[in-house]
Amino acid sequence: MRDSAPIVLAPFANERLREWPISHFRRFIEVGLEDNQRFVICGTLAQRALANELVRRFPSDWVENYSGVTSWPEMQSLLRAAPFVVANNSGVAHLAASMGQWVLCVFGGKHHWMEWMARGPKVVTITHMPNCSPCESPVCPNSLACLKDVDPEMAYFEIMTAKAQWRDPGS
Repeated sequence: MRDSAPIVLAPFANERLREWPISHFRRFIEVGLEDNQRFVICGTLAQRALANELVRRFPSDWVENYSGVTSWPEMQSLLRAAPFVVANNSGVAHLAASMGQWVLCVFGGKHHWMEWMARGPKVVTITHMPNCSPCESPVCPNSLACLKDVDPEMAYFEIMTAKAQWRDPGS
């Protein structure tokens, strides 16, 4: 399995209130590494330092940081080859879904997930919507419970289960 394409992780969004905690992405990677998965982190050049913090604890041949060094065509190729993509409610989730890829979209309470989720037959949206959702405040009064309460181990299980149970209607 080592030679398979890496899982693409997009741990960033254009606002903090839509980002699953980096510690949760870290735990997701740990679970995936136990399952012999490889990972590529994507983001912008401005996000590279934070992405470096995420990958620093892991073997560089298993978890790589492509933030800020990937062209748009290269990003599309990475997404196309990935066994699945893990992203917040972000452009990467929507792009991968539009390409027909498997996507695990972690959705916070900033926007209502039924309205704004990435759409496609291979999209798994995982969310926790507390009473304060959708949120109108630029500062979360509940310490981002909507994102912190989405368990990384459960998220990994959800995408792997969906992939194992899915049958392509065209085959």
